[in-house]
This record gives sequence, C-alpha cells and structure tokens, in this order.
Amino acid sequence: MTDAPLTAVPLSPGTVLGGDFRIVRPLSQGGMGAVFVAEQLSTGKPRAVKLMHAQLAQDARFRERFEQEARVGARIESEHVVEVVAAGVDPATQTPWLAMELLDGSDLAAVVGQRGALPPDEVRELMGQLCHALAAAHRAGVVHRDLKPENIFVARPRQQNVRFKVKVLDFGVAKVVAETRAVSAMTSSVGTPLWMAPEQTELAQQITPASDVWSLGLIAFFLLTARLYWLEPSRGQRASVMSLMREVLFNPLEPPSARAAHHGCAHLIPPGFDAWFARCVSREAHARFADAGQAMAALEPVLAAASYRSTTSPHGPPVPVQPMMPAHSMPAHSMPAHSMPAHSMPAQPAYTAPTYPGLARTDVGGTFSPAPSVPPRRASSGLVLAVAGGGLLALMALVIGGVLLLRRMTADEPDTAPPLPSSHGGPGAATSTAPRPPSHLTSPPASSPVDVAGTYDITASRNPGGQGSYAGNVLLSRTGDTYRIAWIITKGSGYEGIAFVQDQTLAVGWANGGQYGVAAYRIDGERLHGHWISTDRPGQVQAEELQGPAGLSGSYRIAHGARQGTVLIAPLGETYAVTWTLSTGVLKGVGIRSGDQLVVGWSPGQQVGVVSYGIQGKQLTGRWATLGGTLAGSETLVRR
Repeated sequence: MTDAPLTAVPLSPGTVLGGDFRIVRPLSQGGMGAVFVAEQLSTGKPRAVKLMHAQLAQDARFRERFEQEARVGARIESEHVVEVVAAGVDPATQTPWLAMELLDGSDLAAVVGQRGALPPDEVRELMGQLCHALAAAHRAGVVHRDLKPENIFVARPRQQNVRFKVKVLDFGVAKVVAETRAVSAMTSSVGTPLWMAPEQTELAQQITPASDVWSLGLIAFFLLTARLYWLEPSRGQRASVMSLMREVLFNPLEPPSARAAHHGCAHLIPPGFDAWFARCVSREAHARFADAGQAMAALEPVLAAASYRSTTSPHGPPVPVQPMMPAHSMPAHSMPAHSMPAHSMPAQPAYTAPTYPGLARTDVGGTFSPAPSVPPRRASSGLVLAVAGGGLLALMALVIGGVLLLRRMTADEPDTAPPLPSSHGGPGAATSTAPRPPSHLTSPPASSPVDVAGTYDITASRNPGGQGSYAGNVLLSRTGDTYRIAWIITKGSGYEGIAFVQDQTLAVGWANGGQYGVAAYRIDGERLHGHWISTDRPGQVQAEELQGPAGLSGSYRIAHGARQGTVLIAPLGETYAVTWTLSTGVLKGVGIRSGDQLVVGWSPGQQVGVVSYGIQGKQLTGRWATLGGTLAGSETLVRR
C-alpha cells in the first residue's frame, strides 16, 4: 500500500474564489497546498490565496470546520499574526482555501539561509515579535502546533524606524489537519517533526502552549547559530529517519553550547542560553515554560546582555549589522523551503533543510523540513511515519534516560518572582580603614583582579521578610571593569542590571528601564570612599568621596568626584534610603550594608533595586532590596 502524493487543484488565472478573489498567478507550492496571488474584487487589494491539497479535504468534517478554524487568527490580539481576510470551500472542487494579506519579504528560513547566524540584538527583536503573537494566542487558548522557520515570515515594515515586521502564518490550521488525519487514519505525522514537541507524536496526548515553547527553543538556537540543533541532519545524504529518531528519542539533550561546539560555533551561544534552552526543550511538557510569554520574559535578559556585550566589546568595534531583509526578497510565500537560497557564510555554512529519501511531505504550510523530531515524553504509541517510497512504518519507543530539568521552585515559593536577587549579609570586603588621599579618588581603580563572569545557579534564596523563595540562573558578562547581569527566574519575569567589583564585593544595581546606576562606598568614619557606574556612561567607573556624620545617617557632601551636590542617607530597617540632590537633578536610591561596604542602586525615579554580593571563590552570597522596602532578601549563587 502506498500513499498518493499530495497535490493542489490547479487554478487558471481569472478563476474567482468565493465570489471576491480573482486568481492572478501562482506564487509557491508547499506541503499543505499551493499559494496564488489574487486580486480582491471588492477592494482592489492584492491578496495571497492558499488552496489546500485536495486529499486533506476528503473528510466531510474537515470541510465543515475548516472555515471556522481558519479564522482563529482573528481571536489573537497581535499585529504579528498574518491577517486572514476570508476562508471557504470551493464548491466546484470541494477544496478549502484561505485569503490572506499579501506580505513583502521572506520567511525566516530564507533569511537565515542568506545571512547565516544573526546577531543577538536581531534575535532579541525577532523572538520578541514572534512571542508577542504566540503569547496573545496562548491567552486566547490557541496553540499553533507547527512553529518552524518556514511559518515565520519577516515582512518589510509599513512604518518608519522599524526594521522588520514578523508575521506568524497558519494559526488554527494545524489543529484541523491533525484531527482530520487522525479520523482518516492517514499515516503521516502532523507538523514538521524537526520542530514539533514530543507529545504531538501521540494522538492521545493533550497539546498545550508548552508544545509551542519546545519549538521556540529550537528556533532560537537556529537563529543564533544558523544550525539545526539535531546532529543527524548535518550528515547530509547519509542521514536517515531512524538515526534521527534515535537522536531525538533516546540520546541525551546536550546544552546548546556543547551542541554549537560540535559545529565549531560555540562562541555564538550567549551566557545563560543553556539554562533557558533547557526550560524550553524538555521531554516533559510540564517542565517547560508554561507559555510563550514566560519563555520570552526569561530570554530577554539573556539576549539583552549579549547585545550589550557585542556593542561594547573591548576587542574592537562591533561588526556592522546587515539588513534583515534579503536583498531580493519577494512577496509572501514566494520562497518556499525547497527553493530557498543557501549562500555560505565564512564561519557557518548557511542553513539548508535536510531531506530524507522517501519521507512524505507532511508539514502544515510548507515543504517537509527534516524528519521526525522531538523526543516523546513517555512511551510513544502513536508515532507513524511514511518512509522508503511511501511504505508504512509503525514506530513505538520508550523514552528512557534522564531529562534535563531546571531546578524546581521550592514548595513555599510564591507565584511571582522576587523583585531581584541579592546578597546575604555575607562577608564584606576586609579593607584598610586608612583614608585614601583625594588624588586617588579622581580616577577609576585599576582593573579588578577578581573576575566573576560566568553562569550561576541560584542555590538558595529568600524574599524579603522570608516570604517564599525562588529558583533560576544568573549570568554575568564582563566588559572592562564593569559587568552586565541578568537573572532568569524559573517562575516570573527576568531582570537585568549593571555591576562592578570593589574589593571583595560585587555591587549591583537594576531598574525596570531608563537610566539607572549603582554605587559602592567603603565606610571610613565620617568619609565614604567609593565608585559608581550608570547605564548612560557604559563602561566608565567614576570615583566619588562623601564627607559627613559618622554612622550612615544624615546629610553628606560630595567632597570629590564628577558629581556636585549632597547625599542624604537615612536608615530604614534593614535598608537605607539614599537621595542625591545634584546640580543635574535628584536621584533616588536604596542601599544595603555588608560589613564596611554600603552598596546603593539608584535611578532618577522609576523602580530600582540593589544587590550586594560577597565574593567567595565560585560562590556569591548576597542580600538585596528594592526602593521603598525596609526588609532585605537573600540569595546564594554558585558558578558552573
């Protein structure tokens, strides 16, 4: 028994669908159907019309439900979902069709195929727009089910100061096709196995937003490296379906940094990405981020830190950013996966979707990209693939071995993450109490011999007042004498900040945006000797000395430094309220004392926080607080 190839009903120019869409010319052919350029007669606008393969419409229930499900995108409140303007079933051929906005650009597979690995700032913007669409869909109870580069379109923007506009294609359609194939006992798996989650191979398994999160992890790796995460497709003609299945079902899920090292591009994986990826690509759906919103909130600080590091590198100016759109981009769907350009890049060959001899095209909305993907969570009883000339292969596999999981939050943790991590009372730096001459304070300190850059696990934590704990990872990336820091919290939003080392204390400040900074002072009776950094002066460490009453309480004069004015320090329980009255304006801050060090995070007005870590080898032990709070939280980090 063999499966007939999927074919689309041919349409001649001039044919009118739904009484309003006149076919102009063919545009592309994919695994789910053919796409045509059409004119909408009622408005005169050009449209893209997708005609489904006739075989997909053999079941009456498919035709009955298609029009309703095809409009699922209208329920998603996001400008990053392709607009479906009409849908119906052609009475002459009984073939379902969609009429959509006609976009000018290329799909993500073609973009990466032409440009290779994308810089972190572009990946950040791409993933942000993609996750905006998915988060809105997940809030509306919609799961895409078939996320892949070919279903993510990078369109030319229609507004100024916007580099590109991401549009997600084929919302709602995958669900209908999946249910139709289940009823019709079709043998091809639904979705594109290279990208789809394990539970999608089991017909009885529930599909949730976490299924899309799996795909997001693989797509992010693809954007950063221009490589597929799975190793089997890199074998080219020697690749086989069974070998790929063995990889995704049984082999350990290596961290992206290790997988990138195999391809010779480990330098493209930013610090903190491994931990984020593990939360996305877990064979257990419940161990992943719950939805796209949570996934992006955790990815944001990782890519923000990588973007900052790439633009402030001490090793030379940043590499010029190439335009996102390919030089000769074409209208929507004009670059199907099977004909995308594949220009090689110096460090990484450009992406070309691997093929597997005899494997049927079974994806939703594009040509079949590599074979089965995604390791199932438990025993897989429903994974069936068409291979070797269309024959049937029933594959049952038990998922064994350990699954990489991020540490779970402790039982008493709250539903939301804390404002930000910080230092436990931990050992402050033991430094000389002899006052330093003012001349020493007029220039930044020598480069610190202590380097705390790296990826850390949060091994212990406590919110202020002992109100629950949290888990996650922290990454520190160094630029000269300063650091960028990012927290990836298991449950809740991520955070990022700036930091520098003074003696054996890592001083950290963070805010919700805008300008902010951090200062660290060594307490010496009536004098406070210190330094400060701010986001509006990247990489610059400024010296400052305050003079005033002993005891960290009262008004202090800025005796030496770039700023002029006074500083008011007031004890508030476990924290300090600190206010700078400067010639340039007023700054509000919150301070934490550790030993003889006072660390203060400050900002012109918005929410701000501070962290004071004591450095003990690979361990950072600290306390943290937020503006207006009287209690401190605690946190311990251990470098990997």
